[in-house]
Amino acid sequence: MNLFRSGKETHEILQNLTLALEALTAEVRSLRGDIRRLQQERTTAAQPAQVRPEQPRASQARPRTQTRQPAKRAAKGASKAQAGTTRTRARTGQRRSRKAPAPVAVTGVSKPAADYLTDRGYVIEAYQDTIDEQVTETCRFLGRRHSTSLAPLFNQLSRSKAEEPLVVDLGDRTAKEYSHSVNLCQMLKRTKYLDKFEQRDDTQRLRVTLTKDGVRFLKGYWLEQFVGSRLDEFLHDSSARYSILMNAKIANDGNKHELDLFVLEEDEPLWIECTTAKNTLARRKKMHQIRRRLNVVPERTILVASAATDSQVRNIAKTSPFQFTNLASFIPTLEKATRYDPS
Repeated sequence: MNLFRSGKETHEILQNLTLALEALTAEVRSLRGDIRRLQQERTTAAQPAQVRPEQPRASQARPRTQTRQPAKRAAKGASKAQAGTTRTRARTGQRRSRKAPAPVAVTGVSKPAADYLTDRGYVIEAYQDTIDEQVTETCRFLGRRHSTSLAPLFNQLSRSKAEEPLVVDLGDRTAKEYSHSVNLCQMLKRTKYLDKFEQRDDTQRLRVTLTKDGVRFLKGYWLEQFVGSRLDEFLHDSSARYSILMNAKIANDGNKHELDLFVLEEDEPLWIECTTAKNTLARRKKMHQIRRRLNVVPERTILVASAATDSQVRNIAKTSPFQFTNLASFIPTLEKATRYDPS
């Protein structure tokens, strides 16, 4: 046992212990709620039915006063702004009710996974029902090289803003790194994630301008699509019966959530979230809060953190209430979580 840990390692261990303690607290709170509901149900079942007094019929009910009282005028000195505020609130409430998103009908291969959620009281407000092959190809190319040959370009693009020209100097990089960087920019241009792209082979400089969609793509969409494609290939090769619901927006009792990848594999749920953030504590807390509501076991709940190092994965996995991994160990984690049979 190493007693001399760095401050960073100690901080990670404390974060993991905090999350584990919060997980246990949430479990205890949930169990207490279940016990209270059972006690209430038993008490209600034990009580004899009470006979309600007969209510008068509508024809016998007390008639309303036919003479309408004149509306009281506003007190002297009352501002018109107060009346306007009341009318504005009423109109705002009407607009909110009209803008409430209606549930969407999920069809095709995603329907079984969606049915699992709707059977548990969730409403599907939106989901990804199409896949662009060019975008998927770009995600695969980036996902396999984002931390190696594409790291110099990827790190600068990730910090870039939309519609602001960026010059990437790759003069001190290898020919392989420069070639892969040019290929990625060409792919991003074809998928309209780059507005402009120029290359200078003599100096190995790239001049690029991201679009707004390109910024969103690099913030995390590429990771969701890459993990989704790897997941689809893995389940297809395993000959399992499965259904994948991607980027689903769900609601239940006023609570709204977004699920990156929700899978039904042989009638068992599997939930995968993706993040490019270096600090994953907030994301792990949020996942633990809704994992129980989705009724997904910890072994089949996975957070994929693309920025996590192997040592960080090992440290966090020791106390995490569900699976935590990076791209390098994603497939081995998936093999343990699913019904994968290597034979």
